Amino acid sequence: MNKPLLLAYLPVFARSSVLVMMVSAIIGCNQSDKATPSASTSTQTVNSVADEQKPDAVEINIVDKKATFETRSLFAFLQAQRKKSIMFGHQHETTQGLTITSTDGTQSDTLNAVGDFAAVYGWDTLSIVAPKPEGDVVEQIKKAYARGGIITVSSHFDNPITDQQKGVWPVGTSWDKTPAVVAALPGGEFNSVYNGYLDQLADWANNLKDGNGKLIPVIFRILHENTGSWFWWGAEQSSPEQYQKLYQYTVEYLRDTKGVHNFLYAYSPNNFQDATEANYLERYPGDAWVDVLGFDAYGEVENNESWFRNVVANAALVARMADERGKIPVISEIGIRAPDIEAGKYDNRWYRKLIGSLKADSDARTIAFLLTWRNAPEGVPGPEGKNVPHYWVPAKREENINNGTLEDLREFYNDDFTAFNRDISDVYTIETRLK
Repeated sequence: MNKPLLLAYLPVFARSSVLVMMVSAIIGCNQSDKATPSASTSTQTVNSVADEQKPDAVEINIVDKKATFETRSLFAFLQAQRKKSIMFGHQHETTQGLTITSTDGTQSDTLNAVGDFAAVYGWDTLSIVAPKPEGDVVEQIKKAYARGGIITVSSHFDNPITDQQKGVWPVGTSWDKTPAVVAALPGGEFNSVYNGYLDQLADWANNLKDGNGKLIPVIFRILHENTGSWFWWGAEQSSPEQYQKLYQYTVEYLRDTKGVHNFLYAYSPNNFQDATEANYLERYPGDAWVDVLGFDAYGEVENNESWFRNVVANAALVARMADERGKIPVISEIGIRAPDIEAGKYDNRWYRKLIGSLKADSDARTIAFLLTWRNAPEGVPGPEGKNVPHYWVPAKREENINNGTLEDLREFYNDDFTAFNRDISDVYTIETRLK
C-alpha cells in the first residue's frame, strides 16, 4: 500500500443513541457513515435491546457481555481487519527507544525508522501494579489511542508467595519460579496478595479514559507463556487445570467483582513444535474466557528457515481455531531469541522472511497482528557485568543502516500486507450486537 506521509486524525462527533436510530431510519445510513456515540453513553444504553436489533450492526461473541461500545467495536474491527492485512505491534512503542529524545508518547523508534507509529502499542502490568518499575504510561496510552492505535497489556505479576522477599533478582518477581498458582486461587494462602494486584489493575482500567471521558479499550494478555516454566504460573509450576482456574478467576474477578468492562482477554502460550489443536488446548481456559488466541515465538538468528516454518504452522493453527470459535488470532510476541539478541546478532532479512512466510499461507495470513518486544535504550545486564543490546525494531542509526536491518524493516513497512498506525481507521466506531 502507498503509506501517506502525514498523520491522519479522524474527528469524533458526539450524539445520542436515540439520534442514531432516528437518522438510520430516515436516511438509511450504512456502517461507514456512523460516528461514535456520545461520551455519556452508558453500558446499559450500549447493550440495550434497540442497540442489539440494529440491522447493520456487526454480530460478535465476546467474554464480557457488558463491554463498552468501543471495546466491542475493537473486537469487530479486528475480525474484519485480519482478512485484509497484518498489523505491526511493538512493546513500549513510545516509552522506550534507541533514537527518541522523549518518552512522553510523541516519539518512537518505529516512527523515526519508517515515518509511522506501530498500529498496536504494547505495555505491561509492570507499569500499572506498584511499584511500577517500567513507569506510569497512562498519558502515553491516551496519545496512542487518540491517534487511533490499539492498546495491549501483558501481565508480569510478582510472585504472590515471595513478593515481600525481594532482594536478589529474581526473588519475588514474575521470574521467581516458586510455584504459586494454587496459593493465588481462592482459598489459597496468598489469594489476597494476588487480589491486590488485580485491584490495582482494575482501578487503573476503570480510570483509563480519553479526553471525552470514555474508557479506553485494552487487549489484556493474562499470564502468558504458560507452557514454558520460567514464570511462577508455568508448566512445571502448575497443572493445566490449576492454570486454567487461575486464568478464569482473573477474568471473573476483573469483570464481575471489579466491574472492568473495557478489556478483551487474550491467551498466549509459547509456540508449539507440534502445532496441533490438542497441544494448544491442553492449558487453554475455555472459549467462554478468551477473546484473542495468540502465541509467543522466539527463534534463532541463523539457519532459521525451520523456525519460520514453525511460526507459520502456529499462526495457521490459531487462525483456524479462531475461525471455528469466533475469536481473534494473533502472534502476541515474536522476535530473535535470547541470547542471540543480546549478543548483537542479526538477520538483515528477518522482517521480509516473516511477512513473506505468513503471506504465503492461506490461514496464517489471516492473523490480526504480530507484536515485537521492546527497544531497551540502555540494553540489559550481560554475563560480564556490562549492558548488552536488547532491541527488536531496527532503528534509524548508523549501526542499523550499515548492517542492513533498517532497510529490512522499511521493506516490511512498504509491503502491501503490513499495516501501521496510519493504515487503520474507524477502530472504535463500529456498531455491534452480541451473538
